Amino acid sequence: MQPRLRYERLTVDHLGRFHALVQDEHIRRYLMDGELFPREWSEDRMRDSERLWMERGVGLSLAFDRGSGELAGFCGFLVIPTLHPEPQLVYALLERFTGMGYATEMALAAIGDARAAAGFTSIVAGVDEVNVASIHVLEKLGFVRTETREGAFGHTFMYELPA
Repeated sequence: MQPRLRYERLTVDHLGRFHALVQDEHIRRYLMDGELFPREWSEDRMRDSERLWMERGVGLSLAFDRGSGELAGFCGFLVIPTLHPEPQLVYALLERFTGMGYATEMALAAIGDARAAAGFTSIVAGVDEVNVASIHVLEKLGFVRTETREGAFGHTFMYELPA
């Protein structure tokens, strides 16, 4: 199947777009525990991503719809030390792009980056129990639930995709 999304590594040139995404109510509901973060938070995540691209060959990318050119969301890897010491798979879509298989496409693209990079014996992801759609994506891709933790909105499940 032809990819429907085009990816661009998150750079300083994308900061305004990335920050707008993490301010979006739908994205915040499922990825940011509903919190609004200042632009400095987005700058820090951008720098974290740049460092991760340099050190591990993965990081965050913006995802654009190939047909319209519209920004659809972001995907890739971030280190979230409160959940796991290794970089975690993350993906987020604006609500109008949900339910069309884009999350699966984004996850597969990011997994491809990790598989091409050295040092990934497994890929991890954390997801809140209320995010049923994301749980479905991870399980469809072969991720296995390894742990349940208490999160901001109930349980947070940790998943792993073995090599």
